[in-house]
Amino acid sequence: MVSVAVLALAGAVPIGAAFALLVGLRWSAARAMGVGWVLATVLGLTLWGMEPTWWAASAIYGALQAVSIILIVFGAILLMNYLDGSGAISTIRWYFTQIAEDRRIQLLLIGIGFETIIEGAAGFGTPGALAAPLFIGLGFPPLAAAVFGLLFNAPSPPFGAAGTPVLGGVGSVIGAESLPAGMSQIEFLNLVSAWTGVVTGLTFAFWGVLAVVLLGYWFGDEDERSFAGALRVALPAVPFALVLGVVAGVSQAAVAWFLGPALPDIASGFVALGVGVLMANRGVLVPDDDWEFPDEESWTDSWRGGLDLDEIQTDSPRKEMSVVLAWTPYLLVAGVLLVTRWPGLGLLDAIQQYTVGIDSILGTELSFSIRYLYLPGTMPFIPVAILTGALHRMDADEMVDAWRDSISQVSSAAVTLVVAVSMSQVMIQSATNPKGVIGMMEALSRVLALGAGELLPMVSPWIGALGSFMTGSNTSSDILFSALQFDAAGDVGISRVVVVALQNVGGGIGNMVSVLNVAAICGVVGITGREGDMLRKTVVPTAIFAVVAGLLGMAFAYVLVPGLF
Repeated sequence: MVSVAVLALAGAVPIGAAFALLVGLRWSAARAMGVGWVLATVLGLTLWGMEPTWWAASAIYGALQAVSIILIVFGAILLMNYLDGSGAISTIRWYFTQIAEDRRIQLLLIGIGFETIIEGAAGFGTPGALAAPLFIGLGFPPLAAAVFGLLFNAPSPPFGAAGTPVLGGVGSVIGAESLPAGMSQIEFLNLVSAWTGVVTGLTFAFWGVLAVVLLGYWFGDEDERSFAGALRVALPAVPFALVLGVVAGVSQAAVAWFLGPALPDIASGFVALGVGVLMANRGVLVPDDDWEFPDEESWTDSWRGGLDLDEIQTDSPRKEMSVVLAWTPYLLVAGVLLVTRWPGLGLLDAIQQYTVGIDSILGTELSFSIRYLYLPGTMPFIPVAILTGALHRMDADEMVDAWRDSISQVSSAAVTLVVAVSMSQVMIQSATNPKGVIGMMEALSRVLALGAGELLPMVSPWIGALGSFMTGSNTSSDILFSALQFDAAGDVGISRVVVVALQNVGGGIGNMVSVLNVAAICGVVGITGREGDMLRKTVVPTAIFAVVAGLLGMAFAYVLVPGLF
């Protein structure tokens, strides 16, 4: 029997190779993940002894799963192209410049407010897909738009899509039979929600400050791209960033603690956006001098994402329609998502019943389906995009152009997504093998968790991040690793609630480096092939967040609530 350590080492090879090629050699995600896919396949068929039919079904299952992500990306691109063609994007850009011309304030309002609302209502990578094109419309470099679209989508995914990672992720693998007498599953999940909210809420408090520091460090003038220079850029905006971060963090933590996992993001996002717009309109804590990016002529090729300058929105924004009309499609998206996903309205179960798919792939137990009324790409992105054509009185040529451009843009990202998800499923499904050994992903997580010992709280966020790095989903990460972390906490003798909460937090952290999310957002922005440039940047806030979460977890498990189940 092959040892778990050997299995873990072998399982790390596809991930390590893909990451090294992406970040170290700056290969495109399609090429790097293609190499990872080949390595995972060879290992699955040899060391793990996967049956050829099961391997093929796993690879096909992963490729089909990518269709859901592609539909989300396509829907987001289509909506943006409709808004661009109708003049709504120009109007929205004009509106934000009227609120604040300072790029730091624009970054905070969209990142902490807008993205958090969309994550709470939709999840599935939707916030970055909607926010990144908006950043570009405001004049951000394409690489900056993509990077910060992901960076701000880290503290909110643990409560994404009305709490799906907790309710549908943790809740699907840790049942009442695993809990002490007198504790129901919903009580356990509410505790996980509460402690998740404490970690993410505390992180939100400084996340905006970190973002404006990195904004100057990565995208400032030449003399600002140093630690001292970045601090000079950030300091005038720190009071605004702190207030907005604290407002978002306190709101998220309070709702998670008292009301459970369904509404923390939606509530905190609306509160933060409302407070931020009010402060910006009245000039409260807004820096005296506006900060701007360097002249576009000085943008590097990596900043542009390989795009020509004439492909980047460079014209001065104009008001081409009423602000309310321009924002109406976004409001419709948020409204439909909120109404259909609000637990108390009874629509959530109803819309999840409508599916299309394949019952048995190659005769195996693997089945695939798309819940087309639940998937944000098909409902509401595409219908709202079509409705936008009528609301904004677009002519037929403008609408045809929107569809043609969207199909062209999404096709470049589709290959990467198919290969990446297929690879992750081969690794996950390697657990089903005639040798009776654990799968690649489980071997990796088991070695990390059990090898950590009393340092488990420091390691737990990294395990959660590993899950979302491979699957692109906080929920999937929780399904994969929550039970493992639950058991490891019991073996170490520390709070299972805290460790599972850290796993949930880690699932959100991993969204910043998930190859699927990186490829998807590059497709939306139009910089496919520059995924390595993104990862070289997002790995920094990923490590910072994971270390902070681990330190908080150590304090909770050993000092503040050592007796918590």
